[in-house]
Amino acid sequence: MAPLRDALIDCMLLDEERFRRRLPDIVETHNLQSVDLELADESPTDILQDLDGFEPSSVTASERERIARMVRLGTVPLGLTLTGPAYQDNPVRYATQTFQEMTGYSLAALRGENLRLLQGPATDADAIATLQEGIDIWEQRTVELWNYRADGKRFRNRVTIVPLTGPDGSITNWLGVQKAIDTPDT
Repeated sequence: MAPLRDALIDCMLLDEERFRRRLPDIVETHNLQSVDLELADESPTDILQDLDGFEPSSVTASERERIARMVRLGTVPLGLTLTGPAYQDNPVRYATQTFQEMTGYSLAALRGENLRLLQGPATDADAIATLQEGIDIWEQRTVELWNYRADGKRFRNRVTIVPLTGPDGSITNWLGVQKAIDTPDT
């Protein structure tokens, strides 16, 4: 899944026009049949207006563009989250359908929360420290750790966080890419 993860990260860092041109290649290369390329032609505003219970004015213009991209990628086999701003404890701004299914949390339950809500008794402190270090120094990090679904069941999660810059070049948000890599028998 690392090649898909890396392709999605690269794609999310592009401007809107380059994202639209790159998306069909990613879909073909990674055989992402569930991704609806018809959405690639819709404007971010149109895409966000179709989201149930989501108020587009609750996010910045650059977040709207990123969220629209995430909606287009919502069924890829990796969870995607947009959090930030960092100075407000990185609240969830958006989480894809795959992430919601992986964790059992609805978008309504996630919005405004820090993803610490996925932590529990078996969550590795060293992995959390690695993620926190990445946030503190504004650098990408990848860890594997135990997380917990909304129903309390734990799962092993590979998490990558990537800083995203705003129009002025400052870091405004974080992209999270998550993959459930195994589940205990309990």
